[in-house]
Amino acid sequence: MFLNKGKTPKGTVNLVTEFQAVILAGRPSGWGSLDAITDDSELKAEHNIPKAALPVAGKPMIHYQLAWLEAAKVQSVLVLCPQGSKNEIQAQLQKYAGSSDALKFKLICTNHGEGTADALRQIHDEIKSDFIVMSCDVITDLPAHHLIDLHRIHAPAVTTLMYESMQVEGAAPSKGDGYAEYIGIDMEKGRLVFAAPQDTMRFQPPMLRKFPRVRMYTNLRDSHVYIFQRWVLDVIVNDTTISSIRKDLIQRLLRSQYSETARIKLGINDFITSEPDPFYQASLLSTTNSRGTKQLLKLKPRKGGDERESVTEEASGTEETGGKEEKDVKEDPATKEVVCATVICRDAFCARANTIGSYGEINRQRAQVARAAQSATTTDIKAKQAQIGPDSIIESEQIGERCSVKKSVIGKHCTIGKNVKIVNSIIMDHVVIEDFVKLDKCVVSMNAQILANSQLKECEVGPKIVIDKGTIRTGEQFVLSHFLDIDEA
Repeated sequence: MFLNKGKTPKGTVNLVTEFQAVILAGRPSGWGSLDAITDDSELKAEHNIPKAALPVAGKPMIHYQLAWLEAAKVQSVLVLCPQGSKNEIQAQLQKYAGSSDALKFKLICTNHGEGTADALRQIHDEIKSDFIVMSCDVITDLPAHHLIDLHRIHAPAVTTLMYESMQVEGAAPSKGDGYAEYIGIDMEKGRLVFAAPQDTMRFQPPMLRKFPRVRMYTNLRDSHVYIFQRWVLDVIVNDTTISSIRKDLIQRLLRSQYSETARIKLGINDFITSEPDPFYQASLLSTTNSRGTKQLLKLKPRKGGDERESVTEEASGTEETGGKEEKDVKEDPATKEVVCATVICRDAFCARANTIGSYGEINRQRAQVARAAQSATTTDIKAKQAQIGPDSIIESEQIGERCSVKKSVIGKHCTIGKNVKIVNSIIMDHVVIEDFVKLDKCVVSMNAQILANSQLKECEVGPKIVIDKGTIRTGEQFVLSHFLDIDEA
């Protein structure tokens, strides 16, 4: 897509930057699904790690997004994170850069807890072209060209990636998980036309008139991978009420596909283009169009928003009525249409680690792929009569006798005692598990200790937590409060 500026061999061509990328490595306020094992705030505990640095099958989570962007030949990457996560994420970026020099990073600190669109507004001067936005918790092996080529060919305002939730959750999606939505797609045109939480579903008449055939889905999830045209960022800067990409920006772009009222409210006519559609101009110049020249002379390019199209003045009266009835968007070939395209990931892996359940499932599935890369030697484990499942990754060698590890990931520098059973669990680095411990569907964070004869099921153990000997618990969180002043001296 582009080459480094500087000396190039004779006969080569310097390409321009086609896409920039933004990785959102923080999280919005009120997002508590991973609070037991992560912390992005400036009050973060010493041993807590940001979400972007959580291990997934032996690699930091953010490395998966970087690898995906590198495969897409994107070189300019902006990484946004809260101040409290800067050092850890900077270390992970440097670690990735040590194995690849294809990406250029720029780490920018944003306010903790602000919305995703607010973060983009803060860095708008850094983005000069169409741009890709990714959350730090999305992991996919879908070839990037499936999205990028669609965006190149059809030039939609936004291209989104959807995935099937049952692919990682292993069960029917829950309406109470906070992410379940009704997703409406015009399958003939490949356009996303509707997205709303499953507790509300209301169709606007202009939408039904423009898109009379819409297929509704209840098992699709937004992957938080978007490709935007550059003018969308101008819309975000202009409208400070847009705080979230998914909840605010996408919703307004969807309505702008069929509602002139929504289009005017966003000021899209001032941002979308400064020139008429070239195909429309060509049709006006055709010898078969007797009135084409007169129509062409009437076209006036906008100048920084000083002049509005007549359609703006005509539709402004609808907005003054309080927005009770939205006006259909006018089919004017001289005005560029707002299009929201979507791709459904079906034949590749795609998921978000936005809950403890999905984080565990992603680790198990990625462990199967990365099994050959485990560091522990099979010979040593067999000598200790330990049973290690083929879908587990063990990066530590301190494994006691007669241990059983199935569908689990064990990090580096861990010490596992004798007769320990670990099933469907994630054990991070520097964890100590004593003899006769049983763990089922648990996540154990860095530097934690689980003393002998403990039995935990569906529990989350925070960093540096010590589980007392003989503890038996189900479905609990063991964490330290950020607001306790603990003197460790």
